[in-house]
Amino acid sequence: MAPLTPPPKSLALASKSTTWSVIWRMLGIVVLLYIIAQAGVSILFGLITGDSFLAIFSAICLVPFLGLFLFVRRPKLTHLIMATPDQLGATQHQLNDSRVLLTPVPTKFKHHLIRDSPPLEMPPTSTLWTVFCITVLAAFLGLLPMMLDDNPAWIVLAILVGVPAWLFGFSLPVHAWWAFSTRHFQLITNKREGEKMLIAGMLSTFPALVINSLLFPLLLIFIGIESMDSGTIGEFLILTISAPVGEELCKAVFVLSLYKLIDSPKRGFQIGFSVGLGFALLENLQYILMSFGAGQYSAITFSATTIVRGIGSIPGHAFWTGLSGVSIGWYLCIKRGVYGRGKEEEGTKWVVYDGASGRVVSSERELSSMGKTVRGWLYKPYDKVWSLPRTPVIGIPLAIIGHALWNGSSWFVGWLFSETDIVVQLFASLAWTGIMIIGLWIIGREILAAVMHLPS
Repeated sequence: MAPLTPPPKSLALASKSTTWSVIWRMLGIVVLLYIIAQAGVSILFGLITGDSFLAIFSAICLVPFLGLFLFVRRPKLTHLIMATPDQLGATQHQLNDSRVLLTPVPTKFKHHLIRDSPPLEMPPTSTLWTVFCITVLAAFLGLLPMMLDDNPAWIVLAILVGVPAWLFGFSLPVHAWWAFSTRHFQLITNKREGEKMLIAGMLSTFPALVINSLLFPLLLIFIGIESMDSGTIGEFLILTISAPVGEELCKAVFVLSLYKLIDSPKRGFQIGFSVGLGFALLENLQYILMSFGAGQYSAITFSATTIVRGIGSIPGHAFWTGLSGVSIGWYLCIKRGVYGRGKEEEGTKWVVYDGASGRVVSSERELSSMGKTVRGWLYKPYDKVWSLPRTPVIGIPLAIIGHALWNGSSWFVGWLFSETDIVVQLFASLAWTGIMIIGLWIIGREILAAVMHLPS
């Protein structure tokens, strides 16, 4: 039997459209990683407090989920068999499993193992936001009866509505921003690379969780600050120091871990943006889950939490880490002395067909937008865009500052109105949240406009 050989560079494969498959896959992975993260923190907590039973029990629970994650993330390979006409060849070729390939004319036989990684495809952004809005509305209506009446039937309805609402509510906004960025950046990204970026963001929550939940609180206790309750100086320090510094440094490290993918400053921003979304995906899972803890008021807390995080906190994580990513991208490209991809990556090339016209989509612009403009209101001339950071010494601190201002100002407004009527507190909190989201969108618009002029 002929030995395996590398596939020819001219080889092209057509990919079947799978726009929703990556969303279901990421949804399963984030739930799996959330369980792994909780088990990992329990192990550390047991070791620190001397609770050996908790540490051992958590480790036993961790093993099967960790094995499942490694199994899911195994590389997908396709065995490609090729027989090309050649007068010096043969008409019979031995295959594995006692099979034989017969050809009507003499052929030369070759076979290759290739990575099954077609271009990253996402549903239209408008579709994802529409489904998200329907989810929030359906959840509100399904949870509302429990707020008005304590009939057990409404509790059953709330559970039936709440589980799918939780799954869609925490994940769809992240994927909507991911779909938007995939088209806006106009960079060819295959499915394997896209998943790496998002999963890197999920994994960055592990050390950040340890810092915020264990290390920094222990440090505060060591210096004499024991209370981390709402409205205390301990909570303020966690929100303005531990969370921004710990999370942004962890995300930047995981952006740097994908240095092989960073071939330009624009790619660096894309990876930073996606890592931020991955972090927000796992974090959002917990926040949306906690919003159901308000009991009969879950209809309000779920809807408010889901909407605010979908249009505020999630893009905030993405933009902050995007600044780290673009600065790391500049640093790596300047250090290498190149801006482009350099030599072509060996392996197979995938071909995508436009379903409407039946023609092959060949250019990066076409592949990113499928013939639709992605500029619109986000486009600005080169001489009118902001200058994005070119060194991590500036980019990462900017990400930390943005994160700290978001957390710290929210805490300050809550503390400032803590002695007033509950209605005043709620109004002040919502008003300030609205101001922050508007400010974030204005800044984000400028950043995205500048990204389009970066070397790619």
